[in-house]
Amino acid sequence: MEVAAVAAIRRNPAPPGPVTELLDRLHELHLAAGQPSVRRMAVRIGRGRISSSTIHNMFRGPRVPGWEYLELVVQELRGDTVEFLALWQAARLAEDAVAEPVPPSVLDGAVPPPRPAGEAAGQGRRVWSTEIPRRNPNFTGRAAELDRLAANLAARRPSGGPAIQVISGMGGLGKTEIATEYVHRHGDEYSIIWWIRSENHDRVRDALVELGRRLELRQAADGGERDRAIAAVLAALGTGARPSWLLVYDNATQPLDLQPYLPACVPGGHVIVTSRLRNWPGYIEADGVHLAPFTEDEAVTFLRRRVPGLALHHGLPREEDARRTDEARRLAAALGHLPIAAEHAGAYLAETRQSVGEYLDRFAENAHRLLSEQPADFPAPVSATWAVSTTLLSADAVHLFNACAFFSPEPIAAELFLDNGDAVTEPPELAAVLTSAQRFRAACGQLHRLSLAKVDGAHDLIQLHRVVQAVTRGRLRQDRPAMFHAYRRAVDALLAASDPGNPDRRGNDGVYDLSLQHLESEPGFLNSADPGLQRLIVDQVRRLHLRGGHVEAVRFGQRALAAWRGRFGADELPVLTLAVEVAIAMRMDGHDADARQLTLETLPLLRRSHGDEHEVTLLCANTYGADLRGRGQLGEALELDLSLLPKFERVFGVEHERTLNVRNNIAADYRRLGRYREALEYDRRTHRDRRRVLGTDDIRTLHSHDAVARDLRGLGAYQESLDTARRVVHAFEAVGGGENLDRLNARKGFAVALRKAGHHWDALRESEDVVQRYLDYLGPDRQYTLRAAANLISDRRAVSDLARAEELGREVLERCRAGFPYDLTYAVLTNLASVLRVTGRAEQARRYDLQAREGFIGVYGDRHPFTLAVTINYASDLAELGELAEAIRVGEEVLVKCRETLGEDHPDTLIAATNLALDRASAGDREAAGELLVDTVRRYERTLTLEHPEARAAIQRVRLTAEIEPY
Repeated sequence: MEVAAVAAIRRNPAPPGPVTELLDRLHELHLAAGQPSVRRMAVRIGRGRISSSTIHNMFRGPRVPGWEYLELVVQELRGDTVEFLALWQAARLAEDAVAEPVPPSVLDGAVPPPRPAGEAAGQGRRVWSTEIPRRNPNFTGRAAELDRLAANLAARRPSGGPAIQVISGMGGLGKTEIATEYVHRHGDEYSIIWWIRSENHDRVRDALVELGRRLELRQAADGGERDRAIAAVLAALGTGARPSWLLVYDNATQPLDLQPYLPACVPGGHVIVTSRLRNWPGYIEADGVHLAPFTEDEAVTFLRRRVPGLALHHGLPREEDARRTDEARRLAAALGHLPIAAEHAGAYLAETRQSVGEYLDRFAENAHRLLSEQPADFPAPVSATWAVSTTLLSADAVHLFNACAFFSPEPIAAELFLDNGDAVTEPPELAAVLTSAQRFRAACGQLHRLSLAKVDGAHDLIQLHRVVQAVTRGRLRQDRPAMFHAYRRAVDALLAASDPGNPDRRGNDGVYDLSLQHLESEPGFLNSADPGLQRLIVDQVRRLHLRGGHVEAVRFGQRALAAWRGRFGADELPVLTLAVEVAIAMRMDGHDADARQLTLETLPLLRRSHGDEHEVTLLCANTYGADLRGRGQLGEALELDLSLLPKFERVFGVEHERTLNVRNNIAADYRRLGRYREALEYDRRTHRDRRRVLGTDDIRTLHSHDAVARDLRGLGAYQESLDTARRVVHAFEAVGGGENLDRLNARKGFAVALRKAGHHWDALRESEDVVQRYLDYLGPDRQYTLRAAANLISDRRAVSDLARAEELGREVLERCRAGFPYDLTYAVLTNLASVLRVTGRAEQARRYDLQAREGFIGVYGDRHPFTLAVTINYASDLAELGELAEAIRVGEEVLVKCRETLGEDHPDTLIAATNLALDRASAGDREAAGELLVDTVRRYERTLTLEHPEARAAIQRVRLTAEIEPY
């Protein structure tokens, strides 16, 4: 039986204008196609491409759907996609200009429009990246390249493909300078310009997540699912929600890695990529601007602008002008017309006021000496100009210059030098520079004046060109190997000293960020034997996965782990410590099998080498407990966690946060096993201790308080649970900050508590909103989202919104069967069966309930609260099907188990008793039925009160339904 047709969907009101015009035209198209149901359209479009709920919400409005989804529906209904694209673009722009919120949709793939703070619309606000380089006042030439770049970006490709331009060429030709000049010349044409340093995969991801935050997309909230945030950014750009934008991917090295992070460009959306790679693969549709060295005229013009002795000015005699032109031409030829070499030479001549002839003599001398030693990767003129320019540096500037060469090519924060200079012991002269802010600033100024480094005073950064870094390291390695290693050790020490030592604390993120980009981009740091640097790398992996950067943590952690195992062996303590954090990151990223394998490899090595009560051994064992819980081995998990608690107390202390985490895990074990009273005991103590140790408003404290509310619901103390859950939600609101998983979980629990306490409509509103927030934050195929959606099935059923409850239930069930834990699938089966039974499909409900009951028995046993709940409902299925004797037999058995396991006054026990009384009455045993019902109502009166909907239903002799709130 198909879900109701679209014509039956209640449309939400939309304001007159483009949004209403789009929705009206969509309904007209649907009517002309014969009004197929949403489920039929979803099936015909193709499994996995669009859900029936997405189509339902599309027709319901008033939110404008994502174009990628609308296009599928229009094509299925044989509509004109060109017509609808125009309607959609007008509607999206109109929606973006309205500040009022719209009702949330459920399991909807549409991307909500960004809402700039304090503005009705984002169209008037310019969003510029802070990474955009400053404009070069000496920029010269490249007119043809800039014109071609602008023309190619402006021209829409016949295929409708992206307007992507790749600026390619070898190092030192000015690729970044051209992209920078284009940005500053054409900045007024874009509402968004975002600069993305692209040499490292993780920097690209960081930049896109940060863009999402600047656009105020909910999916990009701190700590959220980063893949979801990146997808939201790319969708917001690629669907035309932002009509004019430019992304610059600077120094991209791996096209295959970059390709997933390129938006589908619409008119007004442009992408520039700078890269040393000239030939890009066919799967990235792009035009190219390949750079050669300066033309002779460009090089001459640049040098005459840069060098005072070659300058052109008013009143210069013709003969002198010709002489200066000839000298500039001679110098340009010697430099091979290379922009970076011309910059070095120009800065040197501007500083020294030497003649071109004197410079060329020194240049020739250095070029001859370096010729046989020149690295193949870099042009000889760069090494020669480097050699000449460095002779002008003071001793302080030389030391700082050499140290900068051992960082990655990313900008280096002055803070890294000045705050950690005391950690440097060699070279001693470098330590002296770094412990004196005055000497450090003077050295920076000299490097900047000679164009050997870029100094960004606004952000307090210093940066060496990667070509200059490579030449500097190469010269040191060859000419002064002892100093080469001394500078490398100094930089290792600087980074190690920058470690705040507590990656769990969010307040340290800013300091950790200063070193992360260098650790990730410079492979040499992964081979360091500095213990402090190794600790920093472990802390960085931990911090990444704690902040939601699971992909980044796994990627960086695996690279470091492979390097360390190869150099230090598999059983060294830093290697094993890193392995534990990588395993945690793998599990959080959904790679449970890989995480389990790594944990099982690591734990025996730790026990053998360092004993059962070493800190890292305990943390690894605790990780193994999480693996057991994830695999449903709850008894083993509880046994392990109980054995770990006294060890954590001895090693870390009774009130250490890691000890409190173990207590939290024990409570979770008990709760999963249905032993709510023991869970409540542990959760209350953990909450009390966390409140004292961490503070009332710490997220971990609030998490424990929310767990208390969950335990109370399991015990049937619905009003106390609601009061507690309400306090938790209010506490999260008082703390403020962006969306996070603990906040969402608390709101999910609050919605369930509302329903359990009888506030069905309030529960529905809260549940609808929180499911949408999970979708925005995590996406539809995550366990947390599906658990919230499973609760929403019951919320919709409770207010008799049965069609939508069934539609949601079937979609959630389909998603759960794609590989999620069985107990979640069984919970969804149970809640969906309750909807089917109410709508007269008792046979199908019985099949689902029987499947769930057998599944729960296999996982938890026959006395677990979930097993008892589905058995209560299974008896109702039998009664609806007329199998009254069997319904009574099952009802009597489950009532006995409920009384023994849950207690005689537990709400689920009272549901079982109410339903059994009704079945006995139907079978003619009215005396026994009456006695049982009177006793049950009396128990309702002293527990939930007679005003509770379940009590009122029992009084009215209406059959009740048991619900499951999945873990």
